[in-house]
Amino acid sequence: MEEVPRRKAGRVIGERYLHTGDEQIWKARSHALTSALRGLGWSLAAPLHIEPLPLGLSNHNYKIFCGDHGPLLLRMFGPTVGDSNPNERHIQDSGFGAHVVQRFDWGRIETWLPGRPMRREDCDNSQVLAALAHELRRLHTVAGRNHNDLNFTNVLVCESEDPPTTHLLDFEYAGPLDPPFDVANFFCEWMYDCGSPRWFEPDPTQFPSDAQARSFVAQYLRITDCADDEVSAFLKEVRARIPHVHTFWIDWAMTNFPDQDEYVQYAERRQLLVD
Repeated sequence: MEEVPRRKAGRVIGERYLHTGDEQIWKARSHALTSALRGLGWSLAAPLHIEPLPLGLSNHNYKIFCGDHGPLLLRMFGPTVGDSNPNERHIQDSGFGAHVVQRFDWGRIETWLPGRPMRREDCDNSQVLAALAHELRRLHTVAGRNHNDLNFTNVLVCESEDPPTTHLLDFEYAGPLDPPFDVANFFCEWMYDCGSPRWFEPDPTQFPSDAQARSFVAQYLRITDCADDEVSAFLKEVRARIPHVHTFWIDWAMTNFPDQDEYVQYAERRQLLVD
């Protein structure tokens, strides 16, 4: 995650991010957070900084630091996720993602991972895509689980390494192993700009070309020939999963956010991709 300049401010900078509209909840979260940090050895003599990060879509993620302590990642659960998915814990126990150092019923504190969120332009970087394909294959092989939400905000790119490396984040939707589904989901995410005010509008022209798709699958399978029959067979399975990917996220949006216009538009526009 990219470093954020440390600004001089009051005792707790960004404490408002713990606010949920209920003062008692806000106070309880602030107390739980500071108590946990003191338990980790933080003196909190200097101002505690809480700064938002452009990571994840379902959760709210923050960088926290205080003087020489930190940084750490504070993850606050959104309305559709929590900390109860056993597949997520299995993946974390298998060595993927950040290490969880403190759990709350409303979120958790994690170790800080190097890197920056993946961007759409990284899809034109063969080294970044190769690193991601290899890390996804490692997840499937070692943990034996699917990520199920592989989008740009859930991938960290570490460019200090040569070649670059990647970290996978946010395993709240993890589930049983189905590699073609994970790849299909990632290909669909090429159409979305998560940082745009119109994030819910897909751009089908950004979907991977056949050559791009074959290159990623070949890297995933560790095959040098993109025209290999194994690549073609896997890609056929990927394409067969695409309608299921759209249906998964349509149901997610309409089940959890039926009264929010942006999510309704998101579902309706994805339905057009299925029809």
